[in-house]
Amino acid sequence: MNLKTIYRCLIALACSQSSFVDLSHAQPMGLFTGAELEKKLYEWTSVTFLEEDQTFAELCEQISSSQSISIVLDRRIDPGRQITLPLPISGSLREVLQKVASDQQAVVNQLGDAFVIVPEYRAQILRTLAAMHEENLKEFVRKAPSQERSQWLTRLLRRKEYSWRRLSEPCQLIESLSEEAEFAINNPEEIPHDIWRANRIPATNPIELISLFLFQYDLSFQWEEDGSMTIIPLPDQIAVTKKYRLPSAQIKTVEERFQKDFPTATYTARGSGNIEITGSAELHDAINAWQSGKPEKESMGNIAWKDKRYTLKVERKSLSVVLAYLKEAGLPVVYDLEAMKARGVEVDRLVTFEATQADAQELFEKICGPFRLPFRVTDEGILVDPQD
Repeated sequence: MNLKTIYRCLIALACSQSSFVDLSHAQPMGLFTGAELEKKLYEWTSVTFLEEDQTFAELCEQISSSQSISIVLDRRIDPGRQITLPLPISGSLREVLQKVASDQQAVVNQLGDAFVIVPEYRAQILRTLAAMHEENLKEFVRKAPSQERSQWLTRLLRRKEYSWRRLSEPCQLIESLSEEAEFAINNPEEIPHDIWRANRIPATNPIELISLFLFQYDLSFQWEEDGSMTIIPLPDQIAVTKKYRLPSAQIKTVEERFQKDFPTATYTARGSGNIEITGSAELHDAINAWQSGKPEKESMGNIAWKDKRYTLKVERKSLSVVLAYLKEAGLPVVYDLEAMKARGVEVDRLVTFEATQADAQELFEKICGPFRLPFRVTDEGILVDPQD
């Protein structure tokens, strides 16, 4: 079936002087953050019908707008490439993002409350790089504590919302952050000249942003004794070192438990009940979750289809096309078009509706309501126009 566009997301990109816009005091952007974002990642969603020749950047903008999330494309990803994924692209929002990125030989890195799509060869580096910079910064302040440095640390780690305009230059953006956090950059000329697409990120801090900006040029930074920043090449080893206090009997258990998923991590005993672990940010997340006894996150496969939430926007599509699309997207929809036609149902009549975070009952009320078409949601499926 050739599935056409339900809708296209329109994004206004103002062509103005490059600058960095702090939205911390502006009207809320409506992007999901924190626990609400984490919950949303496990909700069912679907990439709606694609336009012919739709580009990767356009699809990302569509997902970002319809799902109210922040998506950032690494500058090394070609935004003009076309999508080759077969329709429908559905599953949890997390799965959809992963599928879309994989289509472009890329992966999704979550940085704070934003999703950064980076080339596969740079997988799982960005978040660890930002975490390493934060740990280095904290250690820098610990070595020479003072009220002034404590306030400086607070400014650099304070989370708020940022955006940048179309045609912004990365060097200008980083210099704006340095002015805000009150530190000098020794060699800003090392940042290549470039112009970027507009974007916005909620709940992030200057350290994460600078890490994100420089990472895209295989660059990093280090703190000097006077509190200034020097741009440097991306280091060969990107890892975070943290100390843990554990019962001696558990120290070996930790290494054995996480060695399979994080084979490059190192574990160094530091006396009775103390261990120093060096590895990725994801490793430290896993260790903290294990220590706190948190259960593993429930996957979408373990959530009953009728307990999931559905977001769909339809503009002038026939009932037959909508039902066929939902069936292909994995919903257990049962219907008989010929039988419905025989009873006078106008299955080719065009409909327009929007459902946001609806359950199966609410979704099919939107679909079937204009036709006064009965339906029934059961444990086995959705029966449209049942005759029993």
